Amino acid sequence: MKFREMFGEAKWVTPLADQSKRGCTAPYMRGRFTAYPSQKTELTICGLGWFELYINGKRYGDELFVPPISEYHSIPDRYCTVKYGERLGTRIYCKKYDITSYLNASGENVIGVFLGPGWYDTRPHTNRGISHYGSTRLCYKIESGDNVIYSDTDIKWKGSFVTGYNLHEGEVQDLSLMLPDNWSSVDFDDSDWTNTEECFMPATEYYFTECPPDRVIRSIIPKIVKETDEVIIYDAGENITGWPVIECDVPGEKVMVRCSEALGEDGLLDMSHYHGQVSYFTFTEENKKTHLRFTWNGFRFFELPKSASCELVEVVHMDVPVAAEFKSDSWVLNTLFDNFVRTQLCNMHSGIASDCPHIERHGYTGDGELVCPAGMLLFDSKEFYRKWIYDIADCQDRISGHVQYTAPYVHCGGGPGGWGCAIVEVPYQFYKNYGDIKPAEDLFDGMLRYFDYLEAHSENDLVTSDQPGLWCLGDWCTPEDIAIPEPFVNNYFYIKSINRVIELAEIISRDVSYLKERLELKKKAVIDNYFDEATGDFCGNIQGANAFAFDIGLGDERTFDNMVKHYEEYGMYDTGIFGTDIVTRILFENGKEALAVKLLTNEKEYSFATQFKHGATTLWEYWTPLRRSYSHPMFGAVTKYLFTGLLGIKQAGEGYESIVVDNTGCFDAGVHAEGTLTLHNGLKISAKI
Repeated sequence: MKFREMFGEAKWVTPLADQSKRGCTAPYMRGRFTAYPSQKTELTICGLGWFELYINGKRYGDELFVPPISEYHSIPDRYCTVKYGERLGTRIYCKKYDITSYLNASGENVIGVFLGPGWYDTRPHTNRGISHYGSTRLCYKIESGDNVIYSDTDIKWKGSFVTGYNLHEGEVQDLSLMLPDNWSSVDFDDSDWTNTEECFMPATEYYFTECPPDRVIRSIIPKIVKETDEVIIYDAGENITGWPVIECDVPGEKVMVRCSEALGEDGLLDMSHYHGQVSYFTFTEENKKTHLRFTWNGFRFFELPKSASCELVEVVHMDVPVAAEFKSDSWVLNTLFDNFVRTQLCNMHSGIASDCPHIERHGYTGDGELVCPAGMLLFDSKEFYRKWIYDIADCQDRISGHVQYTAPYVHCGGGPGGWGCAIVEVPYQFYKNYGDIKPAEDLFDGMLRYFDYLEAHSENDLVTSDQPGLWCLGDWCTPEDIAIPEPFVNNYFYIKSINRVIELAEIISRDVSYLKERLELKKKAVIDNYFDEATGDFCGNIQGANAFAFDIGLGDERTFDNMVKHYEEYGMYDTGIFGTDIVTRILFENGKEALAVKLLTNEKEYSFATQFKHGATTLWEYWTPLRRSYSHPMFGAVTKYLFTGLLGIKQAGEGYESIVVDNTGCFDAGVHAEGTLTLHNGLKISAKI
């Protein structure tokens, strides 16, 4: 809906409307209003970047990092606009709360809002590809019977104790600036506060959201693993997202906290996995305890000076329940399941599933497309994925049909197939998992526009390019150098997506008969350029190429047989993020379950076991150690097959309304396993082998 439909006569307000002047990093805001607890009172609110809500001195709920991230509105310095003239869709998410029980009997009330920069006010950040939308700002409407109160410039603001901020790294906090708990109470003296200013907000669409928020999900008691003369090293026991709760009894002490995913050989933080995560907290006599407020760290280990201590680490991510249980007599499969669950949750924050929780934090369409079948099946994540589907829709260029590599958009790398085709794959998987066709129907025209874009970036019916100057990846993160050709992989995704759209078109009664001829041309191009008639192989059967081809109905009986023979002899994965998933699924689906299990459980160099033997508690970005992130969910896409392949839990139709359990093909796979899925419709299904 439009702004007036959502907020009526309300105004967007900010500490400083002139953005050439730097306002405070994270302001407190206070607004007075009249409403009585005898009358139901509802608050419609949006605070950008993120907000915490207080009514009459009490925190409302425990939500973190709301509203969820989105393509808020158009901005002139967005890379894709400046470079290519692209125009994206935009939206802002709002929250509605019943605040009746928080009201004072006198009718005099105060709404307090604590605003943090989040993804919106990015000026304090290092660049990392993020564009700056504007300063922190607030808008609300309070409805109490016939009485409606709108946000305006009578709202006052004051700077908070969060004086420095970097979304990816941490915060600077001066606790001498922390206000007393009653700062949002009626009787609090705000005479030294400053009135807000009205700020311009570009046109955009406004939506309420059912996407689950972040919360503190659980806590961990960390262990001290090393002490030096200067610092103490703590271990949370697992790679997580969240924050250490820091305590210090020394007034005026400025405590530096650094976090890392690993330790070095000297027992100190491994700075190659530190990822710049550092915060500074200055304590007072009254305020001896604190933690991050408007961001999180991705870490297992952290370092404190000896003047400070930590008795508790809080795990923070979106409140998305795990809907699966799995155990077996294979330590590798058990750890794979546990580590994928932990990794996926570590990468679910403020409405997006990110690539990693520290270095980039982007909603990569490639990673998300790949992992979404497992994410939808193993987690109670329907509303999360519904939200992210429309992020993908917003990130399609309205002019050319180009789909960005991330949703919401930040300038980064990817490719037209495994990334851009998320506009087809994610709504398709949403329909298959939940039986809900609406997102696919809403995005259907966008899917067709993207196909036209791929046509415009093809040569001889092979997808060969993307926007000039952008990456044009095929597969990614192979253990050796990438050898599988990019046009081959991108045509695979194009062909697969055409098949998906033809299937969806039948359901929603759309005529796409012209795509059938296009489909045959794309297949012919793959055969003409990559198929070896003498051997039956595609691209020499490298890095899962035969599995890619077989999955879209290309090749002959030798194609599959040669793939099987290769992995029986090689005994480990040689594939990247997409090939690993495809090879594993193809083996499970075509009578080679024992080989699929062999690859999943192998303990050679390129294996999940290698990660786990190095102490990994989350999944790595690369097969080999000491490279970038130790918390990337993309290789964990195969975890779905522990249930659909090994345990044989399959659906007949869509939405898991009808289920078949058939794991007879796994009787000789060499493992015993059992698991349970709690499906979106409440059905609980268990299986064992």
